Amino acid sequence: MPRPRLPLVAALLAATALIAGCGGPPEAEPAAGSPTAGDGAGFPVVVPHAFGETTIPAKPQRVVALGLNDVAVAQTVGAPLVGAIRNVTGEPNLPYLEPLPEDVVGLQLDPVVGLEQVAAYRPDMILAVSYPQLEQSIYDDLTAIAPVVTFEKSLYGSSMQDDARQIGRALGEQDAVEGLIADAEQRIAEVREELPGLQGATYLYGQARGDVLPLVVGDDNLSTVFMNSLGLQVPGSFRDAPASDALAPGTVGLSYEEASRLDDADLLFMTFAADGDRSRFEGNELVQRLSIVREDRYRPVDLDEAVALQAPSVVSTGWLIDRIRPALEQAAG
Repeated sequence: MPRPRLPLVAALLAATALIAGCGGPPEAEPAAGSPTAGDGAGFPVVVPHAFGETTIPAKPQRVVALGLNDVAVAQTVGAPLVGAIRNVTGEPNLPYLEPLPEDVVGLQLDPVVGLEQVAAYRPDMILAVSYPQLEQSIYDDLTAIAPVVTFEKSLYGSSMQDDARQIGRALGEQDAVEGLIADAEQRIAEVREELPGLQGATYLYGQARGDVLPLVVGDDNLSTVFMNSLGLQVPGSFRDAPASDALAPGTVGLSYEEASRLDDADLLFMTFAADGDRSRFEGNELVQRLSIVREDRYRPVDLDEAVALQAPSVVSTGWLIDRIRPALEQAAG
């Protein structure tokens, strides 16, 4: 399998991941589970995925999660996490979860997770459904440590609901995951009901990165799917725009000279790849002239929000909606 092309936010993560690595100790104990944890019935289970299929002989007791959404779903359903990927925003834990013990949150992308670090946790299952660097050789190496469950089709190639179900099958927590899905879908339905003006409104989500402004517009991108679920649409002038080979799939790039096109949208979300990109964007004369900026329909997005928006999960949905709710209300009005 070729190396997967990463979504737009991957460049942002790589540019801002400043956390020093620390290996997980072999004696790390599982993080405390929630009362929703099941009793182990239904095992062994076979989980198909993009690299074949994985047999899990018994309900996992020592789980290592290599993707942020793997951590979010596993922790929320009370899985026995002994090792987890660190957040990449300066804080080790995701902002919408209770903090995990420091000895559990000991893995980082640098640029890939170290196999020795993973093995030190002595896992009996490895979750890699949202592990962005996963390829065949890495998968093969991880399977020498423990059974590995990956994305079903490709990285972010399934809905956030189906990615959560993939994790739920592996953990034996299908019912708990269905509850998370129902909660997320309920929050989305509430937004649509409370803000009917969002239906048919348009938005753009992008990143200021040096001289280029990449914008996520592809129909299959999970951020597009998420925004569509709220009622927002990509402007028609961007829907069929050809993507550049230098950018992530489903992404088009504007130069600053083309910044006037951002006014095609009712709402603009922008994140920033490196120090100085925000001040450069907001200080640009053409950007300052935009109606969408002058009318306060522009919303800068911090890194945690960018991660949740680029790769939404059923766990982060409510938190993300709360964070961007004022901007949604502005667009709906």
